[in-house]
Amino acid sequence: MKNLGKTLSLIAAGLIVAASFTQCKENSSSCNVTVANDSCGTSAIKIAYINADSLLSNYNLAKELNEEMLKQQESMRANINERGKALEKEMEEFQRKVKNNAFLTQERAEQEYQRIMNKQQDLQEYAQKLEVEALQNNQKMLLRVNDSVQNYIDDVLSKAYDIVLNNAGTIHATKKIDITDEVIKALNARYNK
Repeated sequence: MKNLGKTLSLIAAGLIVAASFTQCKENSSSCNVTVANDSCGTSAIKIAYINADSLLSNYNLAKELNEEMLKQQESMRANINERGKALEKEMEEFQRKVKNNAFLTQERAEQEYQRIMNKQQDLQEYAQKLEVEALQNNQKMLLRVNDSVQNYIDDVLSKAYDIVLNNAGTIHATKKIDITDEVIKALNARYNK
């Protein structure tokens, strides 16, 4: 009987929260939810939602850093491809020499083969090193964007909203509480200063 009372209380509280969501004004960019607190009083919780994907694709800082990252990756690939082609030519030349018996001794052919294999290993290590550097740069860029957005949320949005959600963990959010465009405009204005 005691558990039934608690269950009914939880259901009633859930219905109050759900009803509060449906009573949000159509033109409001946030939603006030009245929730019963422990002292049986009520308090309004202001909730807003940001679509992180839209934010990242429209925030100028994120776009610039993404372009920079793509240029770095393209340059890295071009550098590796250039070195790979040079190594490929050396391998072809080696094979041509072996075929034509251009090496005076078997030992000299083996030395040349080992030199080319060492170069190939060096190229693989160089490519891995560049890949790690690219990943580290990407992480730094993402942290920079995240810090910028988080600072804006802390400086501005935390004064207007109690809860700011994003699409990473949200299954549904009504357009009434979607402030993505407002945040993008504000972040771009801040960034362009």
